Amino acid sequence: VPSDALSVFVHNRRVIFAFPTNDNLFAIFMAWPAAELNEVRTNVEAAFMAVVRDIPALAALTADARRVERFYGATDLPNFFRKPFGPGWALVGDAGCHKDPYLALGICDALRDADFLVDALASGLSAGGDLEAALAGYEAQRNAASMEQFRQNLHLAQFKPMPAEAMLLRQKLRDRPADTHAFYLANQGMLPRETFFTPENMQRIMAA
Repeated sequence: VPSDALSVFVHNRRVIFAFPTNDNLFAIFMAWPAAELNEVRTNVEAAFMAVVRDIPALAALTADARRVERFYGATDLPNFFRKPFGPGWALVGDAGCHKDPYLALGICDALRDADFLVDALASGLSAGGDLEAALAGYEAQRNAASMEQFRQNLHLAQFKPMPAEAMLLRQKLRDRPADTHAFYLANQGMLPRETFFTPENMQRIMAA
C-alpha cells in the first residue's frame, strides 16, 4: 500500500484505522457494532471488503493491495479497573485497567503507569518509606489519570454518532498536520489535554 501515514475512517457505524507496519506491510483495523458480530463472523472477508468498498478513500488506498495474512479478531473486551498491586507484584497498563481498543490507549497507559509506579517504588523503598502507602498512592494516581479517557472510550465504543462539534473539529484538522498531531497526543494522554483543548486554540482552529 503506497502510504506512510495513519488514516482513520468513521463511517456508517464502522471504525477503521489503516497504517503502515513492519516489513513494508500495511495493517487495517476494522470494528463493527457488537450486535453485528454473528453476521460478520459468517463471512469475515466479505464483511471486510464491503466496508472497504463503502469508503472511496479506503478503496483507492488499497486498490492494488494483496492480503498476506489471515484475519484476526477479538470479541472478549472487558472494561475494568483492577487493584494494581499486592505482595511482590504490581500491574501497569491493560493488566490493571483494561479498555475496549477503540481509542488504542493500552500502550500509552502502560508507559504512563510505569512512570507512576517507579516513583511510588522509589518513595516506598527509600529509608523511612511506607511501601503500602506509596503503592496505594500509585493506584489513586493511575485512577485519576485514567478515568476521563476510560469514560470517553466507553461512550465511543458504543458506536454512537459523534457529536456535531466533534465532527466539525476533525474536519477542520484534516489539512492541518501539526494540529492533528497535537490533537492525537492530547486525546491519547501523551500531552496534557489542557494544552490543546483551550478556548483560544479551539477558536483558532475553527476559524481556519
